Amino acid sequence: MLKSVFRAALATCLLLGASSVRGATTWECYVYNPVGKLPSVEAVSRMIEEVKEKTHGQVQITMHLGGSLPIKADNITAAVADNVIQLGDDGFATGTIPISGVLRLPMLLQSADDLAKAMDIVRPYLEKGYGKRGVLVLAQYSYPFQVIWGKKKITSLADIKGLKLRVTSVEQGEFIREFGGVPLTMGSPDVAAALDRGVVDGALTASTGGGLAWHDLLKYRYAFPTSYVNSTYIVNKDAFDKLTSEQQTILKDAAKEQAAWALAEMNRQEGEVTATFGKDGMVLTQATPAEIAEATQKLKPYWDTWARRHGPDAVAVLAKIRAAVGR
Repeated sequence: MLKSVFRAALATCLLLGASSVRGATTWECYVYNPVGKLPSVEAVSRMIEEVKEKTHGQVQITMHLGGSLPIKADNITAAVADNVIQLGDDGFATGTIPISGVLRLPMLLQSADDLAKAMDIVRPYLEKGYGKRGVLVLAQYSYPFQVIWGKKKITSLADIKGLKLRVTSVEQGEFIREFGGVPLTMGSPDVAAALDRGVVDGALTASTGGGLAWHDLLKYRYAFPTSYVNSTYIVNKDAFDKLTSEQQTILKDAAKEQAAWALAEMNRQEGEVTATFGKDGMVLTQATPAEIAEATQKLKPYWDTWARRHGPDAVAVLAKIRAAVGR
């Protein structure tokens, strides 16, 4: 069904054009973000251009923004596995690749160093999970801390109570539930409309992520480091195997390079983008050390509950991460 719907829409919209290079391999790529100017989307564009240049046009990839194709953000894994698209930026995979949710456990990772250690630990588990679906992991990156944004006043943990807040995963949602809020999971293309219509009162995101796309709809930014949000560049294995070994290396190197660029660029921009929001009238509030300590203690029991729910691999990877970050 997914294949037929996608192909019909693709044909109708005339998205699939003829290659300008005879014999070139042509792929489709989908990203969940609907805004092309975000660093995470720019990184994918850079990767595609690098692959085209270094393969002398023999591998050409068309990128589609979130919402432009009939693929929900949480269906990117399936779309790549089914070879409906060959390449994806997969940021909503916790339902299909549950082990990826360990990086989103609230209050587990509290620094860039924590994140780097955890991403290295989880990589083989991601490869195992995706591999069962005929999908290869090329690279992974993460957004800066997901903080709390609101249309209504959010300047403390107490203000979360009763608010409907958009989250990207069940793991993030546990933070909101713990403090009396109502979490609603939704992909990036759906958030602006949900904010505009009052379906949600705010969202968890970073300034260089959803903040850039939705700041006009928000009035408060409460800089509480709830968690990180990871994303993974994935490729259909059968499609990848049809590339030459040289082309495979070019793609893998480009993916690794641009994933690192996305992470670094978002971290570089986060402070200056946030300051711009403040100058434009947004209320900026910084979480206190006492609030962070309180939230960490409250969420710790959930980490083990989550791991037991997801099986032996989850228990093992959580234990390794906790040992690595000292938490």
